Amino acid sequence: MANLPAICELADRYQALVMVDDSHAVGFMGQRGRGTPEHHGVSDRVDILTGTLGKALGGASGGYTSGRAEIVELLRQRSRPYLFSNSLAPPIVAASLKAIELLSTSTTLRDRLASHTRYFRERMSGVGLEVLPGEHPIVPIMLGEATLASKVADQMLARGVYVIGFSFPVVPRGTARIRTQLSAAHRTEDLDFAVAQFSAVRDELGIS
Repeated sequence: MANLPAICELADRYQALVMVDDSHAVGFMGQRGRGTPEHHGVSDRVDILTGTLGKALGGASGGYTSGRAEIVELLRQRSRPYLFSNSLAPPIVAASLKAIELLSTSTTLRDRLASHTRYFRERMSGVGLEVLPGEHPIVPIMLGEATLASKVADQMLARGVYVIGFSFPVVPRGTARIRTQLSAAHRTEDLDFAVAQFSAVRDELGIS
């Protein structure tokens, strides 16, 4: 996770703007699910915030850019994606607004997801797999080799668990991994099943 307080300090020192792409954090991080700036307590120090509607906010398509009025006005005049893109479909807007409403009125789903994330990370580490540290619900399982990540993803799918193998150029060479994404809709038994399949594939492929 980016050290936003330190970044904001540097921006203040050098009179720079702070722009945060928070696509993976909005809906998950922060007391009210408002993302990394809220998590770090620097929401009032971030000048431009971008995100997607394709993850926590409805799972559809589209995105957004927010900021001070003068920055938004400039982007409306100069931003080519804004000028030359079609508007979002009304159902997508409605679904995203409902997701924001749910996040604003209850922490139940977010709390459940945080609990799932801690549980899954602990279980995966417990069976000897290397989990990239963090508290976010996108949990990378580090493998190193691209061919190994591809094999693990294929075998996990054959066992009924859909995961994605990431390798260069998506991530640096030598840091290939399996990307898992947790959901508040998962049950504990779903997580246990996934861990059991990871453990079995680890043994089959001789991962140490």
